[in-house]
Amino acid sequence: MISITIHNTQLPVVEYRGQRVVTLAMIDQVHERPEGTAGRNLREHRERFVLGRDYFELTADEIRRQSMGEVFLPRTPKGILLTERGYMLLTKPFNDDLAWEVQSRLVDEYFSPSKPPLLPQDLPGALRLAAELAEEKAFLALENQQQAKKIEALEHLFMPGETVPQFAKRLNGVNSQLVLGYLLELKWIYNSESNSDHSPKYRVYSMARDKHWLTEKPFKVSGEGMAGFIRYAPVMLEEGTKKLFDLYMAEKLPMKKTWDGQFFYEKFNPEKPQ
Repeated sequence: MISITIHNTQLPVVEYRGQRVVTLAMIDQVHERPEGTAGRNLREHRERFVLGRDYFELTADEIRRQSMGEVFLPRTPKGILLTERGYMLLTKPFNDDLAWEVQSRLVDEYFSPSKPPLLPQDLPGALRLAAELAEEKAFLALENQQQAKKIEALEHLFMPGETVPQFAKRLNGVNSQLVLGYLLELKWIYNSESNSDHSPKYRVYSMARDKHWLTEKPFKVSGEGMAGFIRYAPVMLEEGTKKLFDLYMAEKLPMKKTWDGQFFYEKFNPEKPQ
């Protein structure tokens, strides 16, 4: 595999879908950052990155088919490749002198190669290239079809004013009684009740508000012989619906033990009790 040296660091030249890309490990290495720094930055700001434009996700099977066994560690379940744009977004917070130098050299010497890629000069090589292009075209068509289905599903999934448990009840297999506890762990919400003997009083963190994931719906609690008071219910916003749906498809939401393994949702029915 061809390599290039940037700031005394030898990097393999990785190409995917006709452009040069870098892995998260390569970014940590050339920027002299602790292992996992680039991956953490991507996870924290994933909503700012566009799949297929800023980065690609390769399955273990595609890593094998693309002959990238030397790029990723053995038995890697999923490989992340960043384009030039994705790399610049990811390293935007890096402001030290080394970062400025590395960013400049990567853009000039790595992402903008002076020579065009060599085309096959014999029939077997040309046939291999044609087969790879046909396989890639079929993969892109399938990927676009799946993305279109997902977008169509999300258009009918969000319902204004729906609370988190109400939304979770419509996702097949999700344990709606545990979802608020899961969002508590994700720090989307917090418990404002200081007395551990009382029921939790969930409120929405400003982070979840700012990202348009959740808002709050006040409701009055009253009863005979007691003074009424106001409680708040975390309510879904459209971006939060998309985020939770992604977590659902990734099997990260708390699921029922009786779940049948099928991913689908029930359409909102205003006449059905929630």
